[in-house]
Amino acid sequence: MTVVPLPVRQEPEPTAPSTQQQYTFAQGELIKQYQAYLASAGYAKLYNAASPYPRVISGAAPHEPLPMAWLSGDFADFCREQGKQPVRPAPSPDYLADRLQSVTGTIFLPKGPAIVRAKGTRHRYVNTYREFVPEHPPCKLSAHFLALLECMFPDHDERHTFTQYLAHMFQQPEVRPSWHPMLLSETGTGKGFLFNSILTPLLCKQTMLVKKYSELVGRFANAMDGTILVQLDDCKSGRADTQTQLKSLMTEERVLLEQKGLAAGMVTTYTRFILASNEEVPLNIDDTDRRWWIPKRLGYSQGLSGDEGRKERVRNVIQPLSDDLKHEGALEAIHDYFMRYPLDGFNPKSAPMTETLREQITKSITQEQVFTTDFLEEHATKVLKSGALGGAFSKNGLNKPSNKALSELLAYAGYRQELLDVNGHRTRWWFPVAMRRHEAEAILAAQEPQEPF
Repeated sequence: MTVVPLPVRQEPEPTAPSTQQQYTFAQGELIKQYQAYLASAGYAKLYNAASPYPRVISGAAPHEPLPMAWLSGDFADFCREQGKQPVRPAPSPDYLADRLQSVTGTIFLPKGPAIVRAKGTRHRYVNTYREFVPEHPPCKLSAHFLALLECMFPDHDERHTFTQYLAHMFQQPEVRPSWHPMLLSETGTGKGFLFNSILTPLLCKQTMLVKKYSELVGRFANAMDGTILVQLDDCKSGRADTQTQLKSLMTEERVLLEQKGLAAGMVTTYTRFILASNEEVPLNIDDTDRRWWIPKRLGYSQGLSGDEGRKERVRNVIQPLSDDLKHEGALEAIHDYFMRYPLDGFNPKSAPMTETLREQITKSITQEQVFTTDFLEEHATKVLKSGALGGAFSKNGLNKPSNKALSELLAYAGYRQELLDVNGHRTRWWFPVAMRRHEAEAILAAQEPQEPF
């Protein structure tokens, strides 16, 4: 028998322990200063599925993770900024990052700690929320700022409600309201100036201006990722499914977000919306919808209109306020105003009813919806196929809606569609939501169906 010797595992030769690079006391202090700076600035070591290598990330720039090698070049720059020669040989990136915590991603958590640990795990996340930090002591509050609010909201109660809504956004950013302002107005009344020049810097640019609903409800849409306020700027959509999606986003505290290269997941959102529109009816609003707070239509002062109204608003309010904001402490004064504004009686989960909201509900009812309601009230059995409604449109000389539109009209009227057993055949029928299924089947069994299948 031939004996085949098994291969012998070759153990690596023992190596002498590595010697630690010796630096002078001054060089060591410079390294410590840089490491302390990284930690105080919120830097961390990022490990996630987007890269097989650790990277450096900070809460101030969460979407710009950098390779670890960046630390070497930045440390050299840091040395020069301190009036010192770069340390040679340069410390390794791993050594420079030694004091940084390891994180697995980011999280947006208003009023939360800089590093957030997931409950029951070792996972940690960089908190990307940024709170307004005054650069100067607040100066005297600009009278033109108060004038802007008074011009936009001449009604005292409506001005108080809107100011409370903004104040709540600054005082309690972690509590998301379930209702949002819809500002109907003429052009040039100050909506854009308020958003761009005041609210955006006070919210540390954690805002977004959206001009298309696809930027909000489309795949990879990130408008609700890391924002406190989104302004819907004259967005237009006649699609019912878009409006249905928008309703959900307005009230849900957790939404599904998907980033390129990463798996989709549910995240907690703190985003408020302000819909600013020059349209007569920007969105169709149901009579039971309480997601919007709508004040009187924003107009111009002194009964002006058109170009004269816009010029007067710019000349007497917007431009003087813009000049005031250039002064040190001007933004701090407005921030202080919001932080001190009383929230007595403010309910973030219940919007005050307004006469303008009632008007919008009335204007939102279309001719097709009125016809559908009248048709169903006169229908003998209340159990029907959508084709019966379509035939009624044609019979009365009206354009017949598409099958999808017919279904939406019946759903709007309070009907639902289900499979019903009719003479041994299961087919889909529409009937009132309050009617039970067996009651609808009994109605059909008592007569010969007239509606087309």
